[in-house]
Amino acid sequence: MLITWIDILFVAVGGLVTIFMLRRRWEVPPPEAYPHRATLLELILTALALVVAAIGPNILVVALTPGMPEMPLLAKWALIPSLVLLVLVWAIAKSLGMTRLTNRIWTGVWVGAATTAALDVIRLTGFQMGLMPGNMPRMFGVLILDQMALGPSTLSDFVGYLYHFWVSACFGLTYTLLVGKFRWWGGLVWGLIIELGMMTTPPMVVAMDTGYFGLKQGYGLLTVSLTAHIAYGIALGLLLERYVRHTGSIFKLLGEALRSERPRFISITDEKLS
Repeated sequence: MLITWIDILFVAVGGLVTIFMLRRRWEVPPPEAYPHRATLLELILTALALVVAAIGPNILVVALTPGMPEMPLLAKWALIPSLVLLVLVWAIAKSLGMTRLTNRIWTGVWVGAATTAALDVIRLTGFQMGLMPGNMPRMFGVLILDQMALGPSTLSDFVGYLYHFWVSACFGLTYTLLVGKFRWWGGLVWGLIIELGMMTTPPMVVAMDTGYFGLKQGYGLLTVSLTAHIAYGIALGLLLERYVRHTGSIFKLLGEALRSERPRFISITDEKLS
């Protein structure tokens, strides 16, 4: 059997969460006004959360690059500490009343993870039809647990899916931290950017031996992967449009932070001069 009960379990849970939360807030609420400008501390915490979001997907890229550390080592010394760091960032932001940041962190994570189901329905269908070179979460699991020689097990499949969903959560987190509240089609654009990155990096090009854009195996892989990421991007955008509360890209927040700190700097300078 090509598709396992773990495949079905994760897709079912993600799909149910996606459908329930979309129906729960079918109308797109207007953006909420934030009571004050962004601060440098908020920007620093945002930058730390972005580091966490970058670590999740990129440890796989590093691990599958010849001559680089392998997945078990990266999972232990990069992935797990990054999860701890994200919890700390969220807790600090929560304690300081930074509701904009806490909303973006939490919403990006759960929406990114849940909408993986939209991608996986198409990915698993393509895999069942023989258009995909492998079931990638199964590969993730054996890489993380270092059991390539033994092959996949129930435990490695479960671990692989946890990592697979976490990677998608990181993509959702990156989007919310960089973009904030935006129209649904922003998620579609983001899904296409993710597709471009996936089809030109070592996990697919080297480890799965598909070549750039999967063209080494014909157009079937590219068609399935592109369709899957379009579905993911649309689902992501629809939910983020409804559950991210505040507008403002990271560049706008940076401008606010610099303006809010400038009067303080001038005041301190005047005091020293006097």
